[in-house]
Amino acid sequence: MSDLKSQSASFVGRLNTFTAIIYEPKLHFAFAVFWFLSLQGHMVLQAGGGQPWTFSLASLIGVATLFLVMFFLRTVDEVKDLEYDKKYNPERPLVMGAVTMTDIRRYWLLAFLVIPAINIGLGPWLALFIIADMLYGLLLLKLEQWVSLMRRSMMFNLLLTYPVSIALSVYTLLLTDWVLGVKVQAVSLLIIGIYILAFLHFEIVRKNLWPSMADEGEKFYSHELGPMKAASLALACALSAITLIICLNSPWQASGASSITGWLPLIALYPAIKSFMTFYQERITPYNPRKLAVMFIAAFYLTNLIHALTANQLTFTLLG
Repeated sequence: MSDLKSQSASFVGRLNTFTAIIYEPKLHFAFAVFWFLSLQGHMVLQAGGGQPWTFSLASLIGVATLFLVMFFLRTVDEVKDLEYDKKYNPERPLVMGAVTMTDIRRYWLLAFLVIPAINIGLGPWLALFIIADMLYGLLLLKLEQWVSLMRRSMMFNLLLTYPVSIALSVYTLLLTDWVLGVKVQAVSLLIIGIYILAFLHFEIVRKNLWPSMADEGEKFYSHELGPMKAASLALACALSAITLIICLNSPWQASGASSITGWLPLIALYPAIKSFMTFYQERITPYNPRKLAVMFIAAFYLTNLIHALTANQLTFTLLG
C-alpha cells in the first residue's frame, strides 16, 4: 500500500499503477502484435497473386494503434463499470483511488491527440476511422445510462460493446488495403469473422461460472443463457474458428513449412476443450476461467502468426 501511495503522487506514477493493476504493458503489447500481424498476414496470404507481405513503419503504427486503443477502451470500461466494480471488483484502480476521473479524462485526451496523429501520415481515413471508433467507445458510457437493457442483459451489452473491438480488425484490413494494396474481398471479411468467433470464445469463457460460485448480483453469461448453454456456445465458437482458419490455410495442399504450420491452430483446441471440461466438472470449487480463455486466444493468434510468417513471401522496408 505504501508503494501505491508513493507512485500515486504523480500523474506518471498513477499511470504506472493503473497499467500494473489492469493493463500490463508487455502482455498487452504482445497481444496487439499477435492480433495485428496474424490478421494482416492472413489477409495478404488469402489475397493471392503472390504479393509479398511487407513489414514497415506502417506495421509498427498498426500494432501501436491496437495497443493504444485497447488501453483507451480499458479506461472507458473503468468508468462504464464503476458502480458494478465498487461492489464486485474492489481491486479496480478507479475504485481503489489509484487513479482519478481527472486522470482518466487526461488519458482520453492524450488518446485522441496521439492515436489519430500517428495514423494520419498513413491515410486521413485511417485516422478518422480510429476517431470514430473511440467516439463510439465514449458513446457506450451514455448508452449504459440510457438503455436499461444494457445493464440487465450481458448478451445485449455484448451486442452493443463488441463493435469497438471488431473495428480494430476492420482497421487492420483498411491499413492493409491502404499500405499494401490488398483489396477488400469476401475472404478478408471471412477472416475477420473467424477472429470474431475466436474472441467470442475468450469473452464468454472468462465470464461464465456456475451460479453457486457467484455472488448475488454478479453478472455472468451463465445467468442469462444457462451454464452449459453458455459453455457450449463458447466451445462452438472456438471449434468454428479453428476449423475455418485451417480450411483457409489448406495445409493438405501446401508444401514446405506451411504444410505443417497450417495445422498449428489445432493447438488452440487444448485450452478450448479444457475450459469446457473444467467448467463441466468444477461446479462447487471456485476456479479462474480467465486463465484458459487467455491461453486459447494467445494460442490462436500465435499459431496463425507462425503460419502467416511461413506461408507468405516476406519483405522489410523502413518506409510505407
